[in-house]
Amino acid sequence: MSDNSAPNNFAAKSYPSLTAVCHQMVLRAPSKLSGRIIAELAGYTNYNTCMSEVSAQAGHKLGVDKLLALMDACGSDAPVEFLARERGGVFIRIPEAAEGSGELAKTLASSVHEFSEFMQETAASISDGQIPKDQLERITKEGQDAIEAICAMTKLARVTHERQYGGLKQ
Repeated sequence: MSDNSAPNNFAAKSYPSLTAVCHQMVLRAPSKLSGRIIAELAGYTNYNTCMSEVSAQAGHKLGVDKLLALMDACGSDAPVEFLARERGGVFIRIPEAAEGSGELAKTLASSVHEFSEFMQETAASISDGQIPKDQLERITKEGQDAIEAICAMTKLARVTHERQYGGLKQ
């Protein structure tokens, strides 16, 4: 095996289309902006080119360098959520840290505590290996809320430290 060949036991996985995710994002943009405005905000000089790229028309490919601008214009994180899910992860948007508000810190800590209690209840109720759809949706939502709260708390601590000491000190 040379350095440029794949191992014998490696098989490339077939993935769903990221371009299709982007196409749906543009068509159903949470920002409610029209495709023409989205194309303009994303730096396209021609609306038809933008739509041809996001819909994978023959001879057109969506350039990865347009992705962030399209996401901004659409007000959507769908492509990175898709990528994270396909790679076995999750995408969590970390809220901006406030001005060191004690009340915010208490709220974040409380939400993590509430999630911990919820997970203890859930663990007891699913010990039989069954998770009804409504319970899975609640676990998913509250789990993501708790992760966001933890990330926000971490960010708040970092911002507070940087304000106090003028940057991160080792």
